[in-house]
Amino acid sequence: MNALFSPSRKAPVILIALLFLVGCATPVFMPGRAADDVIRPVVAVSSFENRSGFRGQWQLGSGMADLLVSELVASEHFVVVERGHLDRVVDEISRQKNRLFRPEGRVDEGRLKNARYLIRGVINDFSHTGGGGFWVSLRSFLFLGRGYSARVAMTLTLIEVETGQIIDSIQCSSKVLSRQAYVQGEYKDVAFGGDAFFKTPLGSATAKAIRQGVKGIIGKMPKREWTPMIASITGGYVVLNAGKDRGLRAGMRFQVRSEGRPITDPATGDVLSVIPGPVVGTLRVTQVHDRIAYADVIQGSGFERGQRIYRVSGADRGNDVR
Repeated sequence: MNALFSPSRKAPVILIALLFLVGCATPVFMPGRAADDVIRPVVAVSSFENRSGFRGQWQLGSGMADLLVSELVASEHFVVVERGHLDRVVDEISRQKNRLFRPEGRVDEGRLKNARYLIRGVINDFSHTGGGGFWVSLRSFLFLGRGYSARVAMTLTLIEVETGQIIDSIQCSSKVLSRQAYVQGEYKDVAFGGDAFFKTPLGSATAKAIRQGVKGIIGKMPKREWTPMIASITGGYVVLNAGKDRGLRAGMRFQVRSEGRPITDPATGDVLSVIPGPVVGTLRVTQVHDRIAYADVIQGSGFERGQRIYRVSGADRGNDVR
């Protein structure tokens, strides 16, 4: 007998090959949360358009959108707002105004978040095909068999809501090889997005494509730097939007500037730069809490919510709050 295919060597090779070919995907992609000095963008996901030709038991349009929403939330890089079922949220807010409901715990109107970016998805391929041979070489071992593959391909388009401009388009796809032939009947009673689904070739390919898409969105999403600002003026104090979480300490001094003036391109209307506003005055931090701080006015007047503050240590050192 050929030594390469002796019983003692074939068993581990077949086992390793099966693990390599079938695989088991988890739908969670965790690239690390967003940095503290970056504002997490507010995004909404629209229902996917299915151009794959798949007409099976699953509603791929809404199902894929739900999976993407779940991954975006898990990544901790985004604030994700509801859009697919927003009418239900609005109905609940309206219902709470009814006199039949108690006033305690009633939510405030006008507090729904606005999406800054919209993610639109198109499913280009969602298929499982069989036939053909394949081989896997593991060192000097060779495993032959019949090949089956599941392929999922999508296009994610990132749109800026304010301008309607397409920021970028992310192509994401995955192909999973399996030694087992899956037919439509074997997917029966398997819920899309459930644990059993992700153990199938189509589920594994879907999870990998979604993870690839989230990674692409993180890379293409414009970054907005977080800056310290005046959050409120109350009780003779100026309240800042940072506290112990940003390293503020009592005694720190900040210079306050009014809102800057954007410079736009006369041909395109695009913002080219922002000229800093004039200095309004100087503040000194007196009390520091977890996420806010209170400051006294040392000099100046005309302080308003939204004005930016800059750390001063002998001279203006610019934004020195981490």
